[in-house]
Amino acid sequence: MKSFSALRAAALLAAALLGGAAPYSNAFAAELAAARPRCTAEQGQTYIDQGRYDQAVREFTCLIESDPTGIEGYRGRIEAEVLLGRYSDALADHARMTAKVLPVHPDAAAVILDGYAARLASAPDSLPALMGAGFTQWAEYDYPKTIQVINHLLEVQPNSVFGNLFRGSSRLLKGLNRDKGVADIERALALAPKSADVRFIISDAYTYGLPDPVRAFAEASLALNWGLDTPRVHAILATSYFAFGDEQAAATHLLRHFELVTTELVPAPPLPPDASLTLPLVPGRAYEIPVSVVAGETLSIATSSRDYWDTTAVLLAPDGTPVTGSDDKNAYFAAFDWVAPATGTYRLRVTFFESVNYGDLLVTRD
Repeated sequence: MKSFSALRAAALLAAALLGGAAPYSNAFAAELAAARPRCTAEQGQTYIDQGRYDQAVREFTCLIESDPTGIEGYRGRIEAEVLLGRYSDALADHARMTAKVLPVHPDAAAVILDGYAARLASAPDSLPALMGAGFTQWAEYDYPKTIQVINHLLEVQPNSVFGNLFRGSSRLLKGLNRDKGVADIERALALAPKSADVRFIISDAYTYGLPDPVRAFAEASLALNWGLDTPRVHAILATSYFAFGDEQAAATHLLRHFELVTTELVPAPPLPPDASLTLPLVPGRAYEIPVSVVAGETLSIATSSRDYWDTTAVLLAPDGTPVTGSDDKNAYFAAFDWVAPATGTYRLRVTFFESVNYGDLLVTRD
């Protein structure tokens, strides 16, 4: 639904056109400008400082819409989402920032962290700044610095769900003090047992940090059932199913991952044995590659890239049924060896994980 100010602006413009006013009078131009929706990072931050986090999300969303490649809109909305406990939304916004802001501002993360450093220098105990800085470091994979920030956060607020959860996650993902990391996670879970976002972060830690596919599956299943139908949750469930030996169930979740991240599905040339394809990726793009196999043949696929370190793949049968795939088989690159049960032309979909990065993807068939 349009806001009153937007409707007012449209009405003023229509009246001017119908009345043949050309050019606009100064008074009309001023009124039209005043009727346009306005949003600023300063106002969004004021809402955060007042504890009005939902209003802050709306303000920063408006800012993103008016400046889609700007840093502050995403920085502020992520901070507000973290304060609301919406960690999955914050991580999704970090991915959007990677796709939309980094091509214009490649130093965006440094700019954001410098801003937090300045805020903390003047207000060392600021919970919004501590949580914003901690989340940014975590999302940038700098787990030791995340722990440093959160150690102070927990001195200020020992029962912080965010602090306990993300310090525990960072400890497991970095392999530091794993027993303490598990204790942190269990503390966060005790503080917020009904949070889908808490369950999601726990499943992530037990997938990519301290591997425990049974625990990861249980936590990710709760997150999904409680509303987090996200690419990362489906990737975690796929990893668990691969560990259980259920390739088709894993492939089903990988296909859902592709459905959620793909805005452009591009057909690629067929990939015969002993050949490779180099595919240029942009955010939202996935490729579908025909691969012909005969019954009993082993289809061996490997992916790599010099531009990004994480790929994913899913293989569809001729009738479209997902049959196998891969996420983190060769380090974080997708690769698989699969024996075809029937002769036919299968379709291989490939992209970067969550499809938010630019670069070339190499797909090789042995």
